[in-house]
Amino acid sequence: MPLPQLPLAEAELPGVFKSADDISKQSQKEYLRWTRGRLQLAVLAAVAGIFAASSRDGTWPAKIFTGMALVSFIVALSLEVHLLRDRPEDRWYHGRALAESVKTLAWRYMAIADPFPATLPSDRAEEVLLARIQDLFRESSPSLPGLSAGITQVTPRMRQIRESELSYRKAAYLELRVSDQQSWYESKAKENEKNSQRWRLTLISFEILGVVATVATLLNLSPVDAEGAIAAAIAAGGAWLEVKQYDNLSSAYSLTSAELSFVRATGESISDQDKWSDYVISAEQAISREHTMWLARRVGLRAARSNG
Repeated sequence: MPLPQLPLAEAELPGVFKSADDISKQSQKEYLRWTRGRLQLAVLAAVAGIFAASSRDGTWPAKIFTGMALVSFIVALSLEVHLLRDRPEDRWYHGRALAESVKTLAWRYMAIADPFPATLPSDRAEEVLLARIQDLFRESSPSLPGLSAGITQVTPRMRQIRESELSYRKAAYLELRVSDQQSWYESKAKENEKNSQRWRLTLISFEILGVVATVATLLNLSPVDAEGAIAAAIAAGGAWLEVKQYDNLSSAYSLTSAELSFVRATGESISDQDKWSDYVISAEQAISREHTMWLARRVGLRAARSNG
């Protein structure tokens, strides 16, 4: 049998994975969109308030800018209420946790690792997999409206990998699971580092602009006191950095990528089924560790914001 070349498509994983993954991605987009809009409106309100204060009382410009500030605050408040009521971040976190748990089960099944050992007949192994996925589905359904089981939980590609020889299963797991995850973490680490640097430079630019604006106000060189708007922009940028967690994710993903490169190297020399099963369990723990820590960081961050 030729060694695996094509990646494992999402459609070739259990249907619950695809549904949970879609819910998580959509909820993430929704949460970030509303959060970004709320911060932008806060800055707009600050800018409008400054121009309103700089205009003469009772003039049309002053009234227009005051109205803009009022509308911006009202819309920002409505977005905040929407986030508190709808809580898309909860669906984002729960959907990601479910998707990764199902994916781990699927790979343990395909690689023939506990709880799907080689001594387990094919039909019995599928029964165990279905039972485990069903338990996860029941636990997660209340937190994930719209979650569906999909068409099937055991796809032909999954069966094909499980029924193949150890050499093929080993190549498939190391390439399609470990190396794929390692490449993903490496790419995301670089992306987050790049975004962090870009935002840090942006904030530094605004801080320099704030110094210039303050000096201009002190020397009566500008009819508009722009410091408040600049301060609002800096605060919004800092809040966005807190939401995105670029620095923390870059460091964590770099560490996980390096760890998975060692995990890949360790698996290359294994040729015994029992040792292979133990290796897969250890590798899945290494892969799932970052997902668990990510979820803990996100939940902790949300709790801190709520308490604040």
